[in-house]
Amino acid sequence: MNRIGYLITALAVWTIGFSIVSTGTGCAGMTPPTGGPRDSLPPVIVGITPKDSTLNFTGKKIVLNFNEYVQVQDVQKNLLVNPTPKVNPTVEAKLRTITITVRDTLKDNTTYVMDFGNAIQDINEGNPLRNYRYMFSTGPYLDSLKLGGKVTVAQTGKADSTLIVMLHTSLDDSAVVKDQPRYVARVDSTGRFQFNNLAPGTFAIYALKDEGGQRRYLSRDQLFAFSDSSVTSQSERNDIQLFAYKAEDTTKEKGTSVAPAGGQ
Repeated sequence: MNRIGYLITALAVWTIGFSIVSTGTGCAGMTPPTGGPRDSLPPVIVGITPKDSTLNFTGKKIVLNFNEYVQVQDVQKNLLVNPTPKVNPTVEAKLRTITITVRDTLKDNTTYVMDFGNAIQDINEGNPLRNYRYMFSTGPYLDSLKLGGKVTVAQTGKADSTLIVMLHTSLDDSAVVKDQPRYVARVDSTGRFQFNNLAPGTFAIYALKDEGGQRRYLSRDQLFAFSDSSVTSQSERNDIQLFAYKAEDTTKEKGTSVAPAGGQ
């Protein structure tokens, strides 16, 4: 091969090699990252102090540790504490930790349940840890009685998931106007409600729309229902039926009424 032929061959080999390297590295550099699928998973609890369902509880703080950064949203709206305290606990999030500080005086031999609703969420996507419940007892056992049923809006025959159901230890008709309930439960999208971990007792039962968070019957514009007869937690009934009305509706249903005697 003469000198000119050698140079042409070398140049061709060099050009092909450069093209292969440029093509490989160039494509890799220009391809944008996909970022992966959107995170749709709720935060996961990896540790609890004291542990859930602790007996003979005497502390003031509960610490929840998670697998990712978390936040708490609309605590006043979401958090249900049973039995209802005079002062709600404070709930604070920091990095992967949520700390609950008990501010009320705890009663002896009482089972307490904290239902967080959708308050606990991850920071990046706001995925909620739905209806997480933490419980403890200040005595040597956990109460385990249950009551359940359904609330129907009488005017429509449909459910209203913004209603709450309340149990009062006082059987006086004015208690729902003046006093805080002993226990509170949410109504789901089908109208069902469920009380868990109840102590033995006899209760007046009510349902109402609680837009102000007061858990009392304060306005004739509120949807409201109550049973003519008391309920006992020992019966563990799951078929309680309540029909919610506004006061201006004069329709009556057996076992229900539009407003308590002594109410507004």
